[in-house]
Amino acid sequence: MAKKSLSKHARDNRANQLNPAHPAYHRSRGVSAELAESLATHVQPALDNHANQLNPNSDAYQASRGMSRRPSSSSNASSAKSE
Repeated sequence: MAKKSLSKHARDNRANQLNPAHPAYHRSRGVSAELAESLATHVQPALDNHANQLNPNSDAYQASRGMSRRPSSSSNASSAKSE
């Protein structure tokens, strides 16, 4: 038995309700509209920080691993043997 496909509006609504960066996520969990807007706004900086901590090119990545700063790429070029 095939699944009934949802309309675009229904799919978009479901996606918004599963996205913590969207007010519909918080509204679907019983939060007031004003608080939902505030919560959704404050989620993005946390997501950005999480992404930066997983990115080896970010200083936040190095800091989250106890390193003071990432190694410079110029040190690799100067250590190469010249012929």
